[in-house]
Amino acid sequence: MYGSIVENLKKIIYGISPIIFLVLVLSFIFKIDTSTIIRFLSSSILVIIGLTLFTTGADISLNTIGEEFSKSLIKKGNLTIILVTCLLLGTFITVLEPEFLTVGYEAGNIPTPILLISVSIGIGISLMLAIFRILKKIEFKYVLISGYLLIFLLMIISSMDVIPFAFDMSSVTSGAISAPFILAFGVAFASKSRSKKEKDSEFGILSICSIGPIIMVLILGLIFKPNIIYDSDPILKKLNFLETLWSNFYQVFMSLSPLVIFYLIFVHFKKQKRKKEFRKIAIGLLMVLVGITLFLTGGDVGYFKIGYMLGTNFENVNHLLILVIGGIFGYFISKIEPSLKVLISYVNEVTNGGIKDKFLEVCLCIGTSISVMLSLYRVLNGYSVMEFLIPTYFLAVFLAFFTPNNFLSIAFDSGGVVAGNMTSSFLLPLLIGLAETVSNNYLKEAFGVMSLISVIPIILIEIVGLIYNVERKSYDKTLLDDTIVDYR
Repeated sequence: MYGSIVENLKKIIYGISPIIFLVLVLSFIFKIDTSTIIRFLSSSILVIIGLTLFTTGADISLNTIGEEFSKSLIKKGNLTIILVTCLLLGTFITVLEPEFLTVGYEAGNIPTPILLISVSIGIGISLMLAIFRILKKIEFKYVLISGYLLIFLLMIISSMDVIPFAFDMSSVTSGAISAPFILAFGVAFASKSRSKKEKDSEFGILSICSIGPIIMVLILGLIFKPNIIYDSDPILKKLNFLETLWSNFYQVFMSLSPLVIFYLIFVHFKKQKRKKEFRKIAIGLLMVLVGITLFLTGGDVGYFKIGYMLGTNFENVNHLLILVIGGIFGYFISKIEPSLKVLISYVNEVTNGGIKDKFLEVCLCIGTSISVMLSLYRVLNGYSVMEFLIPTYFLAVFLAFFTPNNFLSIAFDSGGVVAGNMTSSFLLPLLIGLAETVSNNYLKEAFGVMSLISVIPIILIEIVGLIYNVERKSYDKTLLDDTIVDYR
C-alpha cells in the first residue's frame, strides 16, 4: 500500500504543478491579494493529499466491492435479482453523491426532493439496462443511439432553459463515489459473463447511466415547466474552511453509507468471510472518506475563489490569449480528475495495454482543452450554449454509427468522467467571472460548461477510433495481397 501511495502522490504532484504555476503567474500579473494566493496554495496541498488518499483507497475498497457484488450476482444467475439489485445500487449510490448535492443552481419550481430522487432512479434504471445489455449480448451502439434519439425527441418539446440543465445533471454519474463503483461493478460483471469473442462489453456502463438523468430532467421539465434559476452564491461563498470541511465530510459520509450498508449485508450472508480482506476494505473506505473530504474542501475553499477572480480580470486581456490560457487550464485540470484516473486504469487493464493509458489521457485532456476554449469563445462572443451543445451531440451520435465498438464505449464513458469535481471547482467559477464582465445575463452564459466539456472528448476518441479502423483495414488488405503474390 505504501508503494501505491508514493506512486500516486508523484503522479498527482506532476499533474497539478502546471496549474499551480500558471495560477501564480496570473495572480502576480493581475495583482491578486496575498491572502487569496495563500488560500489557493493551502487548498492545493489539501487537493494533493486528498486525491492521493482517494486514488489509493478507491483501488482497494470501491473497486473490490464492485467486483465482489458483480461476481456474487453472476453466481446467483437469477435475472430478476440481478436487475433489482442494479436498480437499488444505482439509485442509492447516486442520491447522496456529494457532487449531486452541491449543484450550483436551482431547477426553478421543480421540488428539490423530486429532482434528487428522479435523477437517482434514472441512474438506477440506466444501470439496470446496461447490465441487461451485457446479459442479452445487445450491441452497445444500439442502446446508446436509442437513448439519445429519445433525448433528441424530448428536446424538441422541451424549454431551451431546461436542456443545458439536463445535460449538466448527467455529470453526477462521474462523481467521485459513484463513478469508480459503477466502473468496477460493470467491468467485473462484463468480464465474468461475456464470451471470449465479446471484447467491447466492459465499457459503456457509465455512458448508459448518464442517459437516465438527462431523460428524467427533461420529463420533469415538461411536467413542472420550470424557469431555471442560475445562482452563483453556492459557488462563490464556500470560503469558510472548518464549515466547508464539516459539510463535505458529512456529505461524503452520507454518500458512502448506502454502499457500506449494502456491503455489510453482503458480507453477513457470504459463506466465506475473510477478516484480513474485510479489514483491508475498511481501511480503503476510510481513505476514500478522508481523501474525498480533503479534495472537495480544497476545491471549494481555494479553487472556487481564485478561478472566479482570474475570470473577472480577463476583461481587458486579448481574446486569443484568454482562449490559450483557458485551453492550458482545461488540459491540466482534467489530468487530476479522480474518476478519469479510475477509467484510464481500467481501460489499460481490460485491453492488456492495447489502448495505452498515456495515449488515452492525452486525447481526453486535449478534448477538455478544446471544450474550455469553445466555452470561453462562446461567452466572449455572446453565443448560447445550445448553439454548441445541439450540433456537437448530434455529431457524436452520428459518428457512433461508424466508430468501432471498443472505441465507442470508451469514448462515451470518457465524456462523463472529464466533467468532474475539479471542473466545477475551478473552470466553472472562471467562466462565471469572465461572463460577469462581458454579459448582462452572465450566469446563464457561464453555466452549461459541464455539458459542453462532456461531449468534445467523446468526438475526439470517436475520430481516433475511425482512424484506427481505416488503418487496420488497410493493414489487413496489405497482408491479404501479400499472400497471393507469386514469388516464383
